[in-house]
Amino acid sequence: MTPDYIWRKLSTQTVLRTPYYGVRLDRLRHPQGHELDYYVIEFARQAVGVVPVDEDGQVLLVQQWRHPVEKLTWSIPAGAIEQGESPADAAARELREEAGHSPQKLEPLYHYHPTIGVADQTFHIFLARGVTDLGARPDNEIHAVRFFTRTGINDLLDRNEIVDGMSLTALLMWLRKG
Repeated sequence: MTPDYIWRKLSTQTVLRTPYYGVRLDRLRHPQGHELDYYVIEFARQAVGVVPVDEDGQVLLVQQWRHPVEKLTWSIPAGAIEQGESPADAAARELREEAGHSPQKLEPLYHYHPTIGVADQTFHIFLARGVTDLGARPDNEIHAVRFFTRTGINDLLDRNEIVDGMSLTALLMWLRKG
């Protein structure tokens, strides 16, 4: 990027603050000279997701109710990265809490900004290989846990049944790289 194409922040103010996110209003000067207001959603924590794959190459998904869209959906285990926690530790924790499984090996798969035009959030995606059932699933947010074959994942995608953005990105990256 050329240094002369930086949008300069002239001022900023907090519009809303919740325990999970905030909204700020920035007054900016565009490189062409005009000024504009720009609203930014600031997330309190980054997020992590994990694609758990067993010895047979099957992927473990969780089914849970998503209130904002009022649907029961299949997704990868995912959640917020706690203060002081590494993304890898958060991925292992989410796999344990949501699916009752533990990884033998955890490796970074991808990271990205899901809504780069309006928010500062980063998603970290991991691939968990050799997942082991711990025998307990303490998270009460989860309705079901199930393994899917590669064909089963493709079928879910073909039927538009993976509607969560993080899960969609993670599974497509797994299909591409896995």
